Amino acid sequence: MVAAAILESPRDAALRSSATALRLTAAYRLPPELDRRFLKLGERKVDLTDDERTELLAWIAFVQERSIERFASELALRRLTDAFPEIADPS
Repeated sequence: MVAAAILESPRDAALRSSATALRLTAAYRLPPELDRRFLKLGERKVDLTDDERTELLAWIAFVQERSIERFASELALRRLTDAFPEIADPS
């Protein structure tokens, strides 16, 4: 694989590394312990302290931003692999 990477053109290397970065972003999930915290705060939203309410609002903003980034990455990756099928994920 290293030898193949050395022989790879700068264009191909840029395409492959871009596709890898997009796949990582598209696959992002909150770690389970953070996801549980977010869900617990959401379940108790009527009884939250001021600090917990602030935390929940921050979580909501964070999750919304990550969702937008995931969607944009999935779309960009789809367009990239449509244009350059050779970089499609083999799995």
